[in-house]
Amino acid sequence: MNGVVDQFRQRFGRRPEWIVSAPGRVNLIGEHTDHNGGFVLPMAIEKRTLIAAGRRADAAEPQISAYSMNLDEEDKFAASRDRIEPGGLWTDYFKGVLAEFLERGLIAESLDLVVDSNVPIGCGLSSSAALQIAAARMLQQLNAGIVADAEIAALCQSAEHKFTGVPVGIMDQFCIAHARKNHLLFLDCRSLEADHVPFQDPSVAVLIVNSHVSRELRSGAYAERRRQCTAACKTLGIDELRDATEATVEAAREVLGDVCYRRARHVTSENARTSEAVAAIRKQDWLQFGELMYDSHRSLAQDFEVSCAELDILVNLARQIGSDGGVYGSRMTGGGFGGCAVSLIERSKAPEIIATMQTGYRDATGIELTAYVSSPAAGARVLDAAANELPK
Repeated sequence: MNGVVDQFRQRFGRRPEWIVSAPGRVNLIGEHTDHNGGFVLPMAIEKRTLIAAGRRADAAEPQISAYSMNLDEEDKFAASRDRIEPGGLWTDYFKGVLAEFLERGLIAESLDLVVDSNVPIGCGLSSSAALQIAAARMLQQLNAGIVADAEIAALCQSAEHKFTGVPVGIMDQFCIAHARKNHLLFLDCRSLEADHVPFQDPSVAVLIVNSHVSRELRSGAYAERRRQCTAACKTLGIDELRDATEATVEAAREVLGDVCYRRARHVTSENARTSEAVAAIRKQDWLQFGELMYDSHRSLAQDFEVSCAELDILVNLARQIGSDGGVYGSRMTGGGFGGCAVSLIERSKAPEIIATMQTGYRDATGIELTAYVSSPAAGARVLDAAANELPK
């Protein structure tokens, strides 16, 4: 944290008033169910985005001056409600959140910001949602009554819809805002009822492997999957695929057509797998949970068609290592078409697992992967400015 404070003092000549921290997230199971009103099981990871911020009183009109340490990019923009527009830069995520606060009555003020993040960008670990939630928690400090903690996730989801044009579900923002340390978050994406599931076995850990294949949800494939799910609902006469079962989808196979049938089959089977996964975790039945992860990946690759060759290679490498080598299960995570694979592993065998996967992936693709071991981290919060370490 000292780095972001020092950078703020260097650029703006004073200490920041607030420092806010928000984690990235990884989803263990329950993929592409959130925008269908279903169930997900993410956790916050031990990589975070920090914002150091302070008010400035010398501008003629409300203005934001923002600098990203990890991108080494600066942006300045008007902060008044009628002047905020997307600019195609990283600050769009902040602008979108600010616009939502201004619509709710926040009085615009000039602010200086320094952002630093070690959440990997563009690989499905929610670097953008971490920035959004951090921005929201920071803006709360200007007027605590404008937006309650319980409203932050939906506000940030709305901001991403409006300012980046990506019709994301609620999972990322909700997990980052509300995660608890050493717990997974079992979330009903319709009711937003959340169950914090203990995940405290010291012998196991989550391994996140970055394929370094770029993914871009704005390419239209994500929106296309949403349209196909909506079409399936129309055919089935329901509001969301959450209301369907595997049996009802199977019975309607012919009328749905091949594509909508497979999309609906993924969502309904994934909802069932996610509930089964929570039961397995409560029993610490890691082998069962691992098999559900493999089943999830197969469904995502074949029915929802959002995997790619490199992610399939990573999951196959994990399966080859197997439980004897310390890998219980593996799957792609995030929107798909690249990004990361997530595995449940024996913590003590992490170095050997990573080395084996690095070699196998390099031999198969020529790409050097990056791996992170994480336990469930805490959600977003305002930090004590006197703290000396990046929080976990």
